[in-house]
Amino acid sequence: MEQKSAFEKLFSNYLNNQVTANDLNSLFKSINEVNEENLRNHITNELLSDEKTEPANTAHLKSLFAKIEVQIDEQPKTKVIKIATWYKAAAAAAVIFGLSYLALYDGSSNKYDIVPGSNKAVLIINNEKTPLDNKSNASFSPAAAVSVTTAADGTITYKQTSNDTTGLSTLHAISTPAGGFYKITLGDGTQVYLNSKSTLEFPVGFYGTQRHVKLNGEAYFKVAKNKQMPFIVSVNETDVQVLGTSFIINSFGKQTKTTLFEGSVQLKYLSNRKILAPGQEGLSGRNGILINQADTAATIAWNNGLFVFNDQPLTEVLHELSRWYDFTFDENSIPDKRLYVRLNRNTAFNDVLQMLYTTTGLKFKVEERRLSIEN
Repeated sequence: MEQKSAFEKLFSNYLNNQVTANDLNSLFKSINEVNEENLRNHITNELLSDEKTEPANTAHLKSLFAKIEVQIDEQPKTKVIKIATWYKAAAAAAVIFGLSYLALYDGSSNKYDIVPGSNKAVLIINNEKTPLDNKSNASFSPAAAVSVTTAADGTITYKQTSNDTTGLSTLHAISTPAGGFYKITLGDGTQVYLNSKSTLEFPVGFYGTQRHVKLNGEAYFKVAKNKQMPFIVSVNETDVQVLGTSFIINSFGKQTKTTLFEGSVQLKYLSNRKILAPGQEGLSGRNGILINQADTAATIAWNNGLFVFNDQPLTEVLHELSRWYDFTFDENSIPDKRLYVRLNRNTAFNDVLQMLYTTTGLKFKVEERRLSIEN
């Protein structure tokens, strides 16, 4: 008999009322690692196999998911959760499909003139700013041995063409606004994916004993290997040093978070030093450096065109959404709720508001790009 995958076992236990809240957390995390087509087929089969299942309709599904969230929030962490099969299958389907197919705020029209982010940034040289967007297509040479090319797909590429070191230390910076995303290839071949409201400062080329850049915000690095020249990212008071690896640094919170995907990195914060292994995250701040296991699928989701929130506080969800959709909100007015959501980053803003309502029971309004809860 064919052996069930870990996801299928968790999902089966979920539908048979044999899942704890901790198991539920594992189930939602595993959703991010399973092929979406297989998920759709699996859930569809479960729905069709239940003879008592009523035909799906959006109003029914919206109300069911809101009720499920309330029931989950009220459960002790070790208690088995009892939820009817239809409710649970609807909940899983809603999470997997991002709720983007449910109409709640008058269809897909955008009443707030708020749209998803796109490939846009500015190139800063000697305090002069040059816009970079998906229409950019140009080339120039900032140093004797460096050529720079911008492309319409939202990328800029620096390429060192010879061993001439003249002008290589010239600093450039690329900054993304709220709702911006940009890919940078540095002179050594290192690839940097810059998230919204972030800035990377770097030399146009590298020579000497190290490669040094500075980051403010969030970026995913795929560092070109060079054992003779370590790559160092400085962010706040933290230095992240590598030889060749891939990792994400996020400095938006009170602590700087470094998440490692492959290779190894050394974190240096003041007098503290720690080594990260793949799958770990390092939090550097007042308490030194703390090492935890990372939710790597959720951490890298933005670089894959997704929002993935696994048991995340609503305030953190809104902070990430606000950087991409370019709106503001009052953090002190947001209640203490936690969300499980998987959402495409191209989702219309009305559907984002719908998702927030469906998963939290809170109805939001927008006035002049400021989000608030309706009384």
